[in-house]
Amino acid sequence: MDQTIPPSRSPGLLASLRAGVGLVAQLLIGALLIFVASAVAMMTAFAGLMIAGAALLLRYCAVRQPAPVPVRVQDAPVTLQGRRTPRGWTVE
Repeated sequence: MDQTIPPSRSPGLLASLRAGVGLVAQLLIGALLIFVASAVAMMTAFAGLMIAGAALLLRYCAVRQPAPVPVRVQDAPVTLQGRRTPRGWTVE
């Protein structure tokens, strides 16, 4: 006569170990994703601050050149010719 052992109702040591390793793997992957997302956000913020700093430096530390003085070529007065059009006066 053959005798069989009834299946145990509690999970074995190997199944518990496998579930524990799976849980730790999920936690590590989640922590890695959060770390990468925060690193990308920090790099983006740092790049924005660098661009803003460069804009401020260009705005306040740039060498200002005086506006060019217009030079009159002719000393004679300029006479403009005006004529009446249907929309009003036009000066040429």
